Amino acid sequence: MNAIDELRERYGGVLMAFEKVVTCTDGLHEISGYTHNHFEQGGGALRFRITNSGKRSLSQNALMWKWLTEIAQQTKQKGYGDYDSEDMHIYFKDKFFVDKPLTIGKTTIQVKSTKKLDKGEMTFYMNQIHQWAVNAGFRLSMPEDSEYMKLMQSQNM
Repeated sequence: MNAIDELRERYGGVLMAFEKVVTCTDGLHEISGYTHNHFEQGGGALRFRITNSGKRSLSQNALMWKWLTEIAQQTKQKGYGDYDSEDMHIYFKDKFFVDKPLTIGKTTIQVKSTKKLDKGEMTFYMNQIHQWAVNAGFRLSMPEDSEYMKLMQSQNM
């Protein structure tokens, strides 16, 4: 049974949303099969998001850590507690990440890490942090020349 069918079975045949990283044509066929079945069964419109592969960039990573530092500083200024950027990193990973398996030898554990994100996944993660910050009343730096800002501008966001 493929991952999509497992989700369908787990949630009683109703699959409202899922995310899949496609690394080969098999994954593409899996999504294509799901899409075909969805429309054959009279399903409504679907939204697809295609993100860029390739390891997250140093520019993305640097901006993320800048934001985490700014959030930590503003958290202290607002009287919410004395946190540092590492605390904020742990908080946001827990809030927004899905565990990923890490296998060493015969042992597999579930971890939350930004280290292995691709550029698209990192952008999505940063969007979540940015939206959270805006909604919570925090102000974050947005350097005009950052890779993140250029990507947002290219997507008209």
